[in-house]
Amino acid sequence: MKNKFLNMLMIAFVAISIVSCNDDETTTPSNPGTTTYNAGDVGIEFMNIAGTVALDASGATNYVNAAGESFNVSMFKYYVSNVKLIKQDGSKYEVPNSYFLIDANDTNSLKVDLANIPGGKYTGLEYTIGVDSARNVSGSQTGALDPANGMFWSWTTGYIFMKLEGQSSASSNNNYKYHIGGFTGTYSGLRTVSIDFTPSILIVDGGKREAEIHIAADVLEIFKNPSNVTIASGSTVMMVGPTSSGIATNYADMFKFDHIHNDPL
Repeated sequence: MKNKFLNMLMIAFVAISIVSCNDDETTTPSNPGTTTYNAGDVGIEFMNIAGTVALDASGATNYVNAAGESFNVSMFKYYVSNVKLIKQDGSKYEVPNSYFLIDANDTNSLKVDLANIPGGKYTGLEYTIGVDSARNVSGSQTGALDPANGMFWSWTTGYIFMKLEGQSSASSNNNYKYHIGGFTGTYSGLRTVSIDFTPSILIVDGGKREAEIHIAADVLEIFKNPSNVTIASGSTVMMVGPTSSGIATNYADMFKFDHIHNDPL
């Protein structure tokens, strides 16, 4: 009877051990208890907004900027490039060849995919608004950097990093245009954006978890903080200089972390 009881205990122990190993996360044989994650894809979805509402880039909706000026939006485009994911230990993974053109009038452009990201836990994201100097002087390019996308100055060498256009009664001709660029010099329009996921954590574990980051871009921030930009004082900005640089500093903080989708598949 005693031997039979011991055999039953052994069977139960083995069964529990098998179940405990069959988890979403695996452990390395050489270092039991260390979680390993598979490389996988990460999506970033940009949600263009105006204050607390979704942005209408058809020109049919009026908004009010910090100066009290009424305006609508018929075009809103910007480059996101040189994407880096920040790991839990503070190190960074730079996504190779990461250049994306976000267009408020093209829903397909609002979601970008980062392929084959190393598995693990990430606490933040970093990227550039604009196109780095190397790509600005690399000649004709394709994809997001194709000049046919209308984001390249034909009269001078260089990409336009952000375009905002529409109509406003504050303008003498009822129109406004902000085309911001410049990849070198004091008034460069290149800006770095840092997104902190805290208290959320992005887990990349290909085939087991969804990994998607949602970021909001508020067009109203282009007109304020730290520079006060009014349409009445300058409805057309298409040259690199103090005004364009001020607008670039404003749009650097228009991005806010919204949430993460990180559910098991």
